[in-house]
Amino acid sequence: MRILMVTSFPIPGDYDGTAMLPIKIMRALKPRGVDVVVAYLHARPPWGVTSESGDFEGTPIYRLPPAAWASGLGLKRIAREQPFDLVHAQHYGGATRAYLACRRYGWPMVYEIHSLLGEEVERDHLGRGLVFLAYQALERRVFRHAAAVIALGEPVKEVVIAEKGVPADRVRVIYPGIDLGEYDAPGEPALIPGVGPEHKVVMYVGSIVHPNQGVPILVKALPRVFAAVPEARCVLVGGPVEAGATYRAQLGANGDRLIVLAGQTPRQVVALTRRADVLVHPRLACRENYSVQSKIAVYLAAGRPIVATDFGDYQQLLGTTGAGLLTPVASGPLAEAVIKVLGDPALAARLAAATGPVAREYFAMDRNIDRYIDLYHRAIAAGPR
Repeated sequence: MRILMVTSFPIPGDYDGTAMLPIKIMRALKPRGVDVVVAYLHARPPWGVTSESGDFEGTPIYRLPPAAWASGLGLKRIAREQPFDLVHAQHYGGATRAYLACRRYGWPMVYEIHSLLGEEVERDHLGRGLVFLAYQALERRVFRHAAAVIALGEPVKEVVIAEKGVPADRVRVIYPGIDLGEYDAPGEPALIPGVGPEHKVVMYVGSIVHPNQGVPILVKALPRVFAAVPEARCVLVGGPVEAGATYRAQLGANGDRLIVLAGQTPRQVVALTRRADVLVHPRLACRENYSVQSKIAVYLAAGRPIVATDFGDYQQLLGTTGAGLLTPVASGPLAEAVIKVLGDPALAARLAAATGPVAREYFAMDRNIDRYIDLYHRAIAAGPR
């Protein structure tokens, strides 16, 4: 079997969850005998006409300009050079840009939804103009004809079935996977500037500016945490650095207790999370967060106590399992939960002990890849709708 993975972002690219997910899938498919070819369907410059090819970790990578993917000829060329059985489209960008070629040539598409188009917290800022409307129109066609749809959360699955009209048997929830071996391997906690052995570390990993992640809620909670636990320090593992400076200014006299580490590699994140006394995800209650982000896979794999806001699948993944302490989406309850975990070693130990089984069941890539391969076989057999 050979899969054409199509994206609207470069591979390799940023170390964020969106860009890393197809890389993790690609790496896990190879040992299972599934070949992968990647097509990056870029939109800028819109007048670009030159296609390029290369490789990443031995995987062929094609970089197609708008003229090549809009006409379908670029993807047709890939099919001649690297015959594939199925198109796995990442994010709405990959799905909408590959749609016309898939329809023209009868290739089955599996559409993996990273987040619901139009439901982004910053959508009004991003715009709802002609480009957005074109994406929406094409995505409606993708939902109408896709051989299968992958949702990163149960609420997304419900939306796809109830609002987008996709038959239930064509929709599958697969959470963003992670290589647990990176966390199981022995290693020392990272040394963090401004953090000594006497300090208790409240840590967040991920973008510190995307509105849906709720970092301002955590920052607002910190004065109460610092007052109750003077030895506490907060470490934000993510960027950009300028946002960190803004947060420190908001904290006033407590600003020096906030450390921001931007530009960290996945390997560095593993070591950093080992130093966390509590990992926090204060995400907002919004439809953009119907999808489960990869950071919770990182948190669970790290085996540290987790405090998170109670929304979407977190009740199932963290609340019911005992792997996390859930709070309302507000700074006060979040602060109290962090203080509780930092001050109760028995509670912290119980939360940490519950993370491993959840990580292995829902996020271990060696299990998730079985789910992907099973879905590929079903999508190929069913074909486009």
